Amino acid sequence: EQSRLGIPIIPFDEALHGLVRSGATAFPQAIGLAATWNTALTHEVAAAIATECRTRGIRQVLSPVVNVATDVRWGRTEETYGEDPFLVSEMGVAFVAAFEKRGIVATPKHFVANVGDGGRDSYPIHLNERGLRETHLPPFEACLQRGGARSVMTAYNSYDGRPCTANDWLLRDLLKTQWNFPGFVISDAGATGGANVLHFTARDYADATAQSITAGLDVIFQTDYTHHLLFAPPFYDGSIETPAVDEAVTRVLRAKFDLGLFENPYAD
Repeated sequence: EQSRLGIPIIPFDEALHGLVRSGATAFPQAIGLAATWNTALTHEVAAAIATECRTRGIRQVLSPVVNVATDVRWGRTEETYGEDPFLVSEMGVAFVAAFEKRGIVATPKHFVANVGDGGRDSYPIHLNERGLRETHLPPFEACLQRGGARSVMTAYNSYDGRPCTANDWLLRDLLKTQWNFPGFVISDAGATGGANVLHFTARDYADATAQSITAGLDVIFQTDYTHHLLFAPPFYDGSIETPAVDEAVTRVLRAKFDLGLFENPYAD
């Protein structure tokens, strides 16, 4: 609560197959859980992880990975539930629901199709919309609409020439309008600046920030607090219009109210 406006943070961590903290229980990786074809067991495992998260104050997990494994060269294949969209969807829902039922925000990732050229997670993907909707989008839609996930994480890669972190079609048209997703969108670590600059769609960090927030990103995830200096200018110089900032803030605050982290002053 010791912030300038008295608004508490949402403590988060990784929890793909167990909370990544000393002394926490480690379960089989996601690919091992998927091999059981047992959604009830996966739900039970996720419930145990969620309980350990709550005891340590963690209120959001950057999990699960519901990318469909279409290239075994991808270095995160073991974090997935495999190559079948139906299995990935069902396992993802079982995992997400266990966390959300226990007051922890689940964050399916990486939106979308994180397996780029050569199996790299930050390279372009070349798929038409039908391929995306038939293979890569169903697990995300299931986790958000059936699992109740209140957050989703963008991918490092680009889609149709735009970084997923700054892709208006993905974040505003599809996710927030067509799917009517009420939660918040968080970038992968370093994606807002690093990946956008990598894709050569932004001049610098400030330009990448303005593009991302305008396109529908709500939370910029970095690995060091001091990095905020790289992203702050567009919020003050008019590069980002006020309604876009208001939307991002509203979505995050709504999640904090739902979690009971502080009282909603507008509840009445």
